[in-house]
Amino acid sequence: MTEPLASVEALLAPAHRVIIVAGAAADFLDLPGRASALCYAGDDVLYLMSGSGSYHRARIVLESWASAPPDDRTDVDAQQQVTLALSDGTVHVSGMLEFPASPILTLGPPGRYHARVDVTGRAELRRVEARPDHPIPITDVERFRVRFWAARPGEG
Repeated sequence: MTEPLASVEALLAPAHRVIIVAGAAADFLDLPGRASALCYAGDDVLYLMSGSGSYHRARIVLESWASAPPDDRTDVDAQQQVTLALSDGTVHVSGMLEFPASPILTLGPPGRYHARVDVTGRAELRRVEARPDHPIPITDVERFRVRFWAARPGEG
């Protein structure tokens, strides 16, 4: 299969460089003192780490896949794969766990899921930020694509 089963998207300003992808029972995750990874996962929560602390709006696309998606790294600045448990098999982009920023994406039944996070646009975001006349906010330059698929028993 070369296409996702379903997808949702959001345009959201990271808060303190963080974008949250939340499951039904999401709670805040303690990050290490220095957030250097592209993403961090816990039960019902996935943190995406923006490459910039400036005021900008990133595009986040969440996709559901029947099995592992192709690993097409074309124009990808960074990629990371994690596994997380989802209490009801759904996710959405959340504004700091205070409001939904995207529709809910149903992945499947409750259980463990793999998530492959790709980010693009980071070099362009730095280039735009460096211009004295840059737009405020900078919109739709940094882009996250998160592809989810069910983990088989014993995986992850």
